[in-house]
Amino acid sequence: MKTIRRPLLAALAVALIAMAVPAAPAAAATRDGWVRLAHLSPDTAAVNITLSSLSGDVTLFRLQNVGYGAVSKYMRLPQGTYALAMVPAGQNDPNATPVVSGSVEIAAGTAETVAAIGKNDDLTTKVFTDDLDEVSGGDARVRIVQASVTHSSVDATAGSTTVATGAAFGDASKYATVPAGSTSIALTAGSDVETVSQRFAAGSAHTLFVIDDSKGDLTISPALDSAAATETPVGSLAAGGGGLAGGDSQLAMLLAIGAALGGFGLLGAMARRRSGVHQP
Repeated sequence: MKTIRRPLLAALAVALIAMAVPAAPAAAATRDGWVRLAHLSPDTAAVNITLSSLSGDVTLFRLQNVGYGAVSKYMRLPQGTYALAMVPAGQNDPNATPVVSGSVEIAAGTAETVAAIGKNDDLTTKVFTDDLDEVSGGDARVRIVQASVTHSSVDATAGSTTVATGAAFGDASKYATVPAGSTSIALTAGSDVETVSQRFAAGSAHTLFVIDDSKGDLTISPALDSAAATETPVGSLAAGGGGLAGGDSQLAMLLAIGAALGGFGLLGAMARRRSGVHQP
C-alpha cells in the first residue's frame, strides 16, 4: 500500500487551514459601515445607550452613564438597520420607556453619527453622514453640527476659513479645508462670540459639535471622523461599558487554526497506519 508522503501531508494541512481561517478583514470591510453615538441634550440627565438589531432582541453595543456633549468612538457593523434607545442612567428595568429612540441605516463603507439632540421636552434623534474621503496634502477638513439650544443660528470660522454661516439648530455644515496644526475656532451667535483652540492633524477630518456650556455660552465637543474610521474604530466612551468585541473573531480564528492543525494530526495518524509505522 502507498504511504502519504510528507509534502502531500503538508499541502493538505495548508488547504485545511485555508478553508478554516476567515476571509481577510479587507474583504469583510466592503460589507461593513461605522456608527457612533452622541448625547446632545443639555437638560437630559445622563443616559444609558443601547444599539440593537432591528428586532431589539440582540444588543450589539451598550454605553453607560453618558453625559451631555459626549460622543462615542465608532463601532464597525455589517450593513443593515439598527435600533437605538436611550434610558435614564441607573434605570435597571429592561422594559423602561426610553427618553428617546430611533433607528439608523448602516451602508457599506460609510460612517454615521446618531445624535440625541434638543431639549428633553422636544428630544429627537438625527443622523449625520461623516466624511471618510482621503484628505490630501498637509490639510485637514472640519465641519460643525449646530446643537446649541440657546442660539437659533451660529457662524463658525477656523482661522481665516469660513466653516458655517447662519447654521440653524440641527444643521451640519459642509466640510471646509483648513491647514493642519493648531487653529482658532470662532463661534458667533448675535453678541455671543466664543473662541476655542483646536489642533488638526494632516490628513484628518473632524466634526465640531456646537453645544452650550453651563452658563449657556457656546462651546464645542470635538470628534475625529475619517482618520478614526479608517483605523478600525471599535470601542466606546471611557466612561461607558462594552463595545463590539474584536476578541471574538480572533478567538474564532485560533479555534479554526487549531481545528485545522487537529486535522493535520489526524492525517498523520492515518498515514502511519497505512504505512505500518507505529510510534509510542
